Amino acid sequence: MRDINEILAESDISKIISELKNRSYSVPEWSELLKSYEPKFHTIVTDKKNRRDKVHSDGSVDKAARLTVGLEKLLTKRMTEFTFAIPVKRVYSNIEGNEKRKAIANAIEEIYNKAHIDAENIKRGTAYYASCEIFTMWYTTDSPNTLYGFESRRKLKCQTFSPMDGCKLYPLFDEKGDLIAMSFEYDKKTSNENTVVFFETFTAEKHKKWKHDGANGVWEEVGQEETISINKIPGAYLMRPQPVFDGLQPLREDLEYTLSRNSDVVAYNSAPILKVKGEIKGSENKGESRRVYRVMEGGDVGYVSWAQSDAALKYHIDNLLKFYWMQAQMPDISFENMKSLGNIGYDSRRTLLTDAHLKIGEESGPWIEFLQRECNVIKAFLKELNVSWRDEIDNVVVEHIITPFIIEDEQAQIDMHMKANGGRPVESQRESIQRIGKSQNVDETIKQINEEAAQEAIRQAAASTAAMEGMFSAE
Repeated sequence: MRDINEILAESDISKIISELKNRSYSVPEWSELLKSYEPKFHTIVTDKKNRRDKVHSDGSVDKAARLTVGLEKLLTKRMTEFTFAIPVKRVYSNIEGNEKRKAIANAIEEIYNKAHIDAENIKRGTAYYASCEIFTMWYTTDSPNTLYGFESRRKLKCQTFSPMDGCKLYPLFDEKGDLIAMSFEYDKKTSNENTVVFFETFTAEKHKKWKHDGANGVWEEVGQEETISINKIPGAYLMRPQPVFDGLQPLREDLEYTLSRNSDVVAYNSAPILKVKGEIKGSENKGESRRVYRVMEGGDVGYVSWAQSDAALKYHIDNLLKFYWMQAQMPDISFENMKSLGNIGYDSRRTLLTDAHLKIGEESGPWIEFLQRECNVIKAFLKELNVSWRDEIDNVVVEHIITPFIIEDEQAQIDMHMKANGGRPVESQRESIQRIGKSQNVDETIKQINEEAAQEAIRQAAASTAAMEGMFSAE
């Protein structure tokens, strides 16, 4: 592979873009994945061969039922929620006894908080599990602030790009598998409703941008080439070969067709059928308030009730859903399933979610690598924001911990930590009052509690003294 600077030095822009689009790793096209992810694009919606409308002789039409089930979208949400519903925890080490490193750790944490990283994780988790790739770019804006514990002229922000948002990603790797260029292509509408295509490329040294309006198809450079001050691509890229719902489409389609066919049967048999036995005498007067049929001797009139075989249908649908979630390694945590469990303990909940936790454990490896690369980018920017910390920033070690979702049992957690702590309390009275959040003045609340405790001690001591005096008087 040619050096990235040689590629960007080409005079023919179309040749540059062609080489930058030469992917080393391929992922499925989002246009194809969308057909499974979005229910309105499912096959059953447009299938005219297997789901035919019934046209009557009078021209009326009984439309065939086309019931869609968004299991792929639901599975994507479940995977994202199990991964990031409990926010990623960052543990900072190698900072003990060093005030500057502690300040650096606090600044990094504030950068994450001010960038709303927990909400960003939910967004990019959905994009990654469904569209297979994401790129999160970090950049600075001119905004004087003291958000990070020091005076800064710039503020650090992030933005995530993915095929789900209509952005095509083109990572370029070298022979060693290192990312040497990150490019993305997207469309924008102009004021006169014309579509302009933009193509941007980031390397460790520069940022270039091109566009063409589609009319003549000629690429032209936009603005001046920008220099990357942090000497690395200002973002992190993550990809997977297949979406989380890969291979599950047949089960979902069978479920949709089963439900739709049954819906047609129910609709057809919902109208009552009148059974007449024998000969009817006379005719029914439909204007009468009471409808009366007169039949000859031995005749009978009654409605025919339709008996559907619900057991077989329910068995089939339940099995389809069971196999879908089983192959996805996700529990079916719908309300109907959860309410039948009752009030089970914390350990039982953990056991029920074993499969899901194993799945998230498998997925967390690439995520942690991605988060670590992102953290290195933030550190590089922090060196630019506060040059006095430049020599110490890399000494701050940051570990990212992904905790699979589970309904927390605070009492179980407290008991576990108290046991490990030798039965002693694991938080102070002040911390407990602050965590409850009911007190408007923690110091005043503690003072009042102590005063009430002292008064109660005096009262109990007086009562004890009186009781003792009564015993001696009786003697």
